Amino acid sequence: MPFPSAEWAAAFQKALNENAAYAEAAKAWVGDILLLVRPPDPAQPAPGVLLDLANGQCRSATYQPDARSVAAEFVYEGTAENWQRLVRHEVDPVKAILDGTFKVRGNLAKLMRFTRAAKELVETASNVTA
Repeated sequence: MPFPSAEWAAAFQKALNENAAYAEAAKAWVGDILLLVRPPDPAQPAPGVLLDLANGQCRSATYQPDARSVAAEFVYEGTAENWQRLVRHEVDPVKAILDGTFKVRGNLAKLMRFTRAAKELVETASNVTA
């Protein structure tokens, strides 16, 4: 199943809700995150998956064919090529932020309080198989 897609979003929600490490790390987290694919041409759609997260559970994971106008507390964004590298475990999700491979938008002070939860979230995303 390709990322992003409705099938991938459903599989990710299930995988995240089965991840005990994420549930523990995110038990005080409430907020939404958009996993966004940055298109090579700004005129093209920017697909993504919007996650509604609360207290260690993913309440919903919704595929967005063009997520440019979707409001989310956090946006984790990268090119299609880099998303593929992430799901193949070729890049570390945290290092990818530090080296600019992926960008994060949102309240970084809040994110810093939940780094373990964020890492588990992205690790889970990288483990949803195609």
